[in-house]
Amino acid sequence: MATQASTTTLPWSWYTDPAVLKLEQERIFRRSWQYVGRQDEVAESGSFVATRVGDVPVVLVRDEEGTLRAFLNVCRHRGSLVCEGSGKRATLQCPYHAWTYGLDGKLVAAPRFSREGGTDSDELGLIALQLETWGPLVFVNPDPDAAPLSEFLGVVPERIQAAGIDLDALRFLQRAESELDANWKISAENFLECYHCPTAHPGFSAVMDVSPDAYLLEMHGGRMTQHGPPRREPRGDYDPSGE
Repeated sequence: MATQASTTTLPWSWYTDPAVLKLEQERIFRRSWQYVGRQDEVAESGSFVATRVGDVPVVLVRDEEGTLRAFLNVCRHRGSLVCEGSGKRATLQCPYHAWTYGLDGKLVAAPRFSREGGTDSDELGLIALQLETWGPLVFVNPDPDAAPLSEFLGVVPERIQAAGIDLDALRFLQRAESELDANWKISAENFLECYHCPTAHPGFSAVMDVSPDAYLLEMHGGRMTQHGPPRREPRGDYDPSGE
């Protein structure tokens, strides 16, 4: 008689130990594709927006030729953030010592640089990061040796297209932000399981079949996909008004 294999959870220390979080930032967030913004945020030449990939500060820039670029948002002199917020500029200037970079990332001016001598200015431009887009969405990967975004997404674009969604036609409506006082894995695990759906989300469960045999979680390397069928007939507790 076959016995069911036992399962275990991650050790509690993985949710509380700062050393584990540091390791995760290095081996997960700095080596994977992360969504960082929308193309319409940097639609015009000279526009920029500051964002992050995990704990890595990033600045997205649209240069004079219309090329979308991503740079490590750190001045090469003393490590100050070069940009904050968003806007439109002809150059990117560090607010600390006024080192100034072109929209292509090259160092174009630094007070008293020629007087001090030393390193060639061509070696002190902003550090470029891998950038790719999927429809209106912008993704960045700090790892220069990372596989392309298409490999990371896998069959997701095909599934989106098969569902009749034209990603390029999507337009931004609004953004809602919240900050959780919790380890990132707790939030991710909560969103990736629907064990709590029948009790915590009765409206969702009324229209979607969230039973274990129907509502599935697929794992593909660093990507996880949830999918499940809608109920043929919504249950009685379904409220179409959303109230």
